[in-house]
Amino acid sequence: MSILNILKGPPVTKIYRSQDGSAYFKFAFAPENDHIAIYCISHPSLGGRDPDPNKTHLFSSGRLCFVEGREPYDQDRAEDLAQQWAEYFLEYRRTGIVQR
Repeated sequence: MSILNILKGPPVTKIYRSQDGSAYFKFAFAPENDHIAIYCISHPSLGGRDPDPNKTHLFSSGRLCFVEGREPYDQDRAEDLAQQWAEYFLEYRRTGIVQR
């Protein structure tokens, strides 16, 4: 299934370069009900780490997982959360430590 079939509005895509410059991530942001859904379209490999969404906070659809009611409600917040998630992803890949 294409990501465009999942999104309920026109997506905005952004590329994020990690703070250390070692990795790039591509995100799609789209309105969904009362918040903005964030999808990671591309990211570095997990380097053998467990891809379980409970550890990566990333569903197989590419959607980032947020606690219900804590989703971003504007584009700036969505982009901030995507960047935070990207840095977490790299930390999890490097150390195996899971953020809850």
